[in-house]
Amino acid sequence: MKLKLIPPLLLAAVLSGSLVGCSAGNPLDPASAFRTNQQNNFASFQGQQAVPNEYLIKRSGVNYLESPEEFAQKNGLLFVEEIQDLGVELFQANDPSAIEKIQGMVEFAEPNYLRSISLPQQSGVQAQSVYHRQSASESAPIAINNYIGLIDTGVDMSHPDLQGKLLAGHNTLGGGDVNDDNGHGTYLAGVAVASDAQQQISGVTPGGKVLPIKALDANGIGTDYSIAKGIMTAIEYGAKVIVLSASGAQQGKALTAAIDYANRMNIPIVAPAGNGMAAASFPGNYRGVLAVNSMDISGQRPAPFAAQSANVTISAVAQGIRSTLPMRSFSLSRMGLTPGFGQLETPAAAAMQAAAALALIRTRQPQLNLAQMRQTLIQSADKLGNNPALGSGRLNMASVNRGTVAPVASQSYNRAPAYPQQQAAYGYATAPAAYSGYAAPQQAAANYGSYAYQAPRRAY
Repeated sequence: MKLKLIPPLLLAAVLSGSLVGCSAGNPLDPASAFRTNQQNNFASFQGQQAVPNEYLIKRSGVNYLESPEEFAQKNGLLFVEEIQDLGVELFQANDPSAIEKIQGMVEFAEPNYLRSISLPQQSGVQAQSVYHRQSASESAPIAINNYIGLIDTGVDMSHPDLQGKLLAGHNTLGGGDVNDDNGHGTYLAGVAVASDAQQQISGVTPGGKVLPIKALDANGIGTDYSIAKGIMTAIEYGAKVIVLSASGAQQGKALTAAIDYANRMNIPIVAPAGNGMAAASFPGNYRGVLAVNSMDISGQRPAPFAAQSANVTISAVAQGIRSTLPMRSFSLSRMGLTPGFGQLETPAAAAMQAAAALALIRTRQPQLNLAQMRQTLIQSADKLGNNPALGSGRLNMASVNRGTVAPVASQSYNRAPAYPQQQAAYGYATAPAAYSGYAAPQQAAANYGSYAYQAPRRAY
């Protein structure tokens, strides 16, 4: 995957708070000027569903042959950045009529939707049950090629309980590092892989590793572009399971394209079934996502902030879990949290546990496709009656560790096509005709170019 960057970055101005200097002759100066009066993060767009004047566009047919700069100049747009393997480009359009005029030239042109994490009212209870980590001691160490791509607020790379458990990640917001200025991402990383008996912390897979992708700002807010780019980067860097924690009301086509791409690469996308929203929550309600619901501290019932959704694969406890927090200042400290360790109640904690379980399943049975991984996860669950909000039941890590896959009758993954299909990648690139059951893991971005799944490149 190659990401073409045209400075100054529009997103960097919003998220990192640093406008890139440019000469008066730079054609992107208006884009920088547009950001000058904005605050340094997405909180300035409170009450809005998308970043003003930003659009994600996928051109169609011959319209894709010219460079994005040429396309922008012809149609009254400003080109910012692109995710070339998806054919998705980020543009600024100060005049909405410019978007109307290009409708016949594109597969889609949509707003750059905002998405955010959910932090419901914190109850302050601490779990005495072991449902949320049953049992880390029974979980096998995870091979490095099955690490979890965590697309969130970043992770504190200096945290002592995460040393040796983090891979060098990437910032899709335009900044230079993945350090967590919010706290949510560091908390989730610990839920999966931290281990500290003195601090009463026990991640579900302490032998695992996390690849942090910072796609959300200090307020836990990101865009469809930053998240979709995060998915593609995680794939490029070799993640074998990907967790998305941010949600929104609108289903975005660009983000859908990135999720579908991951599915075709046999990489499960895991997300909370909902983020405390009254309406349906995307991506948790999408058929290509393995949706995980939240259980309360008892491990018997949905949590107060659980989603009321029929698209639930499995559930896990998301209350009272003590985990890692950044060692330095972070925005969630306003909730009374102190650096180092603490507990949050967040739907993403349940999703992170399910992702860790999938990493374990992939280590045990690397030949499985998406449908088989999902079926193995379902079979491992503790059955808790017929409550559809809990899906197949409560996640049981010990059962996952012992489990074997049963024959899969339907090649479906939340009703999405399984990977071993000869089909177009969102109408853009073609999946391999032959699928041997397991693709060799990508160890780093350096050898991504030799991978069997290639997208065409422009002639320019």
